[in-house]
Amino acid sequence: MTSLNVITLLFNGITLALALGFLIIVLWQDARKELNQFFAIFLFLVTLWNMGSLIALGVLLIDDTSVLLALASSIMEIGFTGSSIAIYTLTAVLVGVHTRRFRWLAFASLVLVLGYQVFLILNQAPVPLQLREEGVVQYRFQNLSALFYLTFDGLTFYLIWRYQRKIRPVGLFLGLNLFVIGQSLGFLNPALGITAASINISSLAALVISFAVLKREIISPLAERITQLEAIHKVSLAITSQISLERVLEQIAIQAAGWLDADAAGIFLVDEGCLRLATVHNLPASFIHSTLDWGCGVAGTVAQTRQSIYLENYGRDWKGAADLPLARETFGSVISVPLMYGNDAIGVLMVISGRQGHMFRREDVRPLELLGAQAAVAIAHSHSFAEQNKLTAQVEAARSQLETVLTSTENPVIAINRQFRLIFANPAAQNLFIRRLDDESPSITRLLPANMLPEDYREVLKQLKRSGSYIYEVSLRGQVFLCHVGQLGRPRPAGWVAVLNDVTQLKELDRLKSEMVRMTSHDLKNPLQAAMANLELLEEDVAAFDNVEVHTSVATIGKQLLRMNRIIAGILDLERLKAGTLAMVACHPRQIIDNSLDEVVHIATDKRITLQAMVSEDVPCFLADPGQFERALINLLENAVKFTPEGGQVTVRVRHEADSVVFEVEDNGIGIPANLQPVVFDRFVRGGQRGQKGAEHISGSGLGLSIVKTIVENHNGEVWLCSTEGLGTTFYIRVPAAMG
Repeated sequence: MTSLNVITLLFNGITLALALGFLIIVLWQDARKELNQFFAIFLFLVTLWNMGSLIALGVLLIDDTSVLLALASSIMEIGFTGSSIAIYTLTAVLVGVHTRRFRWLAFASLVLVLGYQVFLILNQAPVPLQLREEGVVQYRFQNLSALFYLTFDGLTFYLIWRYQRKIRPVGLFLGLNLFVIGQSLGFLNPALGITAASINISSLAALVISFAVLKREIISPLAERITQLEAIHKVSLAITSQISLERVLEQIAIQAAGWLDADAAGIFLVDEGCLRLATVHNLPASFIHSTLDWGCGVAGTVAQTRQSIYLENYGRDWKGAADLPLARETFGSVISVPLMYGNDAIGVLMVISGRQGHMFRREDVRPLELLGAQAAVAIAHSHSFAEQNKLTAQVEAARSQLETVLTSTENPVIAINRQFRLIFANPAAQNLFIRRLDDESPSITRLLPANMLPEDYREVLKQLKRSGSYIYEVSLRGQVFLCHVGQLGRPRPAGWVAVLNDVTQLKELDRLKSEMVRMTSHDLKNPLQAAMANLELLEEDVAAFDNVEVHTSVATIGKQLLRMNRIIAGILDLERLKAGTLAMVACHPRQIIDNSLDEVVHIATDKRITLQAMVSEDVPCFLADPGQFERALINLLENAVKFTPEGGQVTVRVRHEADSVVFEVEDNGIGIPANLQPVVFDRFVRGGQRGQKGAEHISGSGLGLSIVKTIVENHNGEVWLCSTEGLGTTFYIRVPAAMG
């Protein structure tokens, strides 16, 4: 008996010392963790059980009536029963089935055991430990201890085998079973020999559990760091290998599931305001492309809040909408982390364990977030790479099309950089004027003839900066080209491109047209004058006839001859304006306006239209050909009077504006429709011909405003209008003021 007690004492001391050492390490690593706290309580109660049994045995051998024997017996009972409660609570925490009232239940049970033992001591209850005559120590467990053992150890045994897949590592599973078996041996035989064996086995089981917890909480996480690094490395390889987005997502899902020893994984991507399941691992393929609304389900909530969610038990802990079909019935532990790129959530990574599978820990969230960060980079990289390939293909197609157009076009095209070195020249340009190319980007001044380049480079650059293009005429090898120069790049040009259009035939046609118009007008003018002279004689001859029809016919002929004369005069005036030179002198606007009004006052008087002139006192002189400029104003005044109803008003204003003199001719006539305003300055455009309401019976050649525009442009000015149909029209002329 003594040797067995010595062996029991030594064995228990060693196992408990090691277990307590493991406990210190675990608590030092994280004393606030729930598992570590229940593990500490468990070891404390096992230690009470061992100490109480050893003290009771020693006291019994000395004096079986000592009060100390009753105290040691109570300590042993508290340790044994408390260990049954503690092993159940520890197992419940490990498999994740404890409820919110779980802590209070365990605490109340311990208080009940402690109170019961205090009650027995105070009432001097018989000690259940006796030394028999044959030297055998007999121990009889109290009824309450047996009840607690059957309840809590039975529940523990059920949890161990019901959720065995959730208990990792294997040593923890074996230690829990061994402890329950060790406690059971105490009920097989009242002899203390069996009880001592029960204590030894339970102490060994506590040592196994301690080492397993140490491995689970410290050793395994350290080993997992290598696995995590390998997973991140594989994801990084997926990023750099530029594989398709589907392969990248598949690799991320596989690595995440393997990392946590999970049963399944899925990746949701943000798609047009919702989440779309893009890839799955060990989930039904039919789930792919299923969608979740923003903020709906675990994944939707993670995407909306950009915060990870850890669920120990999905069916129990998640109260919102289910993420996937049958999720509540099949999902156990779930971790869902956002895939953040910049400040935006581009997706959600969800790792799932089955109801009978491995239970995740809250510590698994952080490393999974690291993988999620790598995954977000991989996804964004794949998106960018796909977009880059798409844009590259589009640019390549556009470049190919542009090159085809430029190569096949007959118009010479060249491009130069800011150093005036050649970038591109199509075959038409090379055949026309570019000499043999000695290097890849020769200077344009060495390749082109001198007359091909503009004379004033500063003016060209100024015009390009202001309007983005410059046009000038070039003559080369008997051909005339219109050279259009434009910028390459915005806002700071990287170079310039020039396109030459052969206008030789157009120039010749324009010359022939002008010559033909001039010759035709001169040839028509002489017979027209003769016809008008003879018509006057005919009017005198028929004046005595009392025949209305004859007089009407003669008057109609006269009107048509006058109209033809105006058309011919207008054409000749237009040709002279385009070909002639100006006699520029300093003119005062008041004199120009007075002369112009004198020409149209008789027409206005016939229609009872009021003519009014308003000239600012500070208006300066301007350089003009008086005859031509008066012709422009007279045309505008005649139009204003013509299109203003009887009793209306026409006003001429002149004002000084910056470095310019601005003329305004305003009427309150029928106005000009919006569709006619862009073409009123074109030749032969008349309102009546274009369906303008109120202008059907107004005659004209359609050349008046065209002549106005030509005259104003010859004076380096501009002309425009502002009109509202039915309210009137205002024409504006701006010309430079005379300097000094």
